[in-house]
Amino acid sequence: MRRLWRRVSLALALGGLALAGGCFSLRSADNAVLRIGVVEDSPPLVFRQNGEWRGVEADLGRALAARLGRKPKFIAFVPSRLDAALLDGTVDVLMGGTTLSEERRVQMDFASPYLVVGQAALIRSPDVPRYNTAIKIRSTRAAVGVVAGAAGDRFVSRYFTQATRIPFAGPDEAVAALLEKKIDLLVYDAPAAWWISLRHEPALALAPDLFAREEVAWGFRRSSVALRESANQALADWQQDGTLETILRRWIPFSK
Repeated sequence: MRRLWRRVSLALALGGLALAGGCFSLRSADNAVLRIGVVEDSPPLVFRQNGEWRGVEADLGRALAARLGRKPKFIAFVPSRLDAALLDGTVDVLMGGTTLSEERRVQMDFASPYLVVGQAALIRSPDVPRYNTAIKIRSTRAAVGVVAGAAGDRFVSRYFTQATRIPFAGPDEAVAALLEKKIDLLVYDAPAAWWISLRHEPALALAPDLFAREEVAWGFRRSSVALRESANQALADWQQDGTLETILRRWIPFSK
């Protein structure tokens, strides 16, 4: 009986070691990859072109992964799913142009902000004189398009008290409505609005003033202290040696 118990005990011990070894191997494999949460299509911050991730966050994500000795894996989500993907462990870091809102500060930690952006009004080029100041834009009684749930939507809902707010599922539908004169302005994230204006020159233009400025930073789970600090050190080094400015200017000429 004692021999049988010893065999059972040894088998359980070996099984436990095998299981632990399997878990260790799984964790090691996970640690070899940096899972980066991004928005599905948000140029010039991050987007796909010919099957390759491009944009500010794509360049920075690859640089951070290389610095950590990991392989970058970009995982795209709709904006409303992005925060949850970090909190439930689907990704390790958010690089989706994440802004520092009070709601997010309660749920997650952030690296140091690396970019200041704002909201911009995308308009038809002949209408530039009508919307050449922030006051004219915010006091308009016109039809103002927004992408539902985006930062511009919240801004318009709060401050454009005299306008008619018209939500759209995505920027493509909103831009089509602007070109077809179904709306008079589209309020959207400044980098994306600038990118759209380039694609539709000379029909569309950005109004001169930016407003509702926000800081962009990478989001981390509160338990990812070491990863967050590594990101902070990387950003500090890149700011000092000019890497950060080079990447930003490549994609967002007006960035500060």
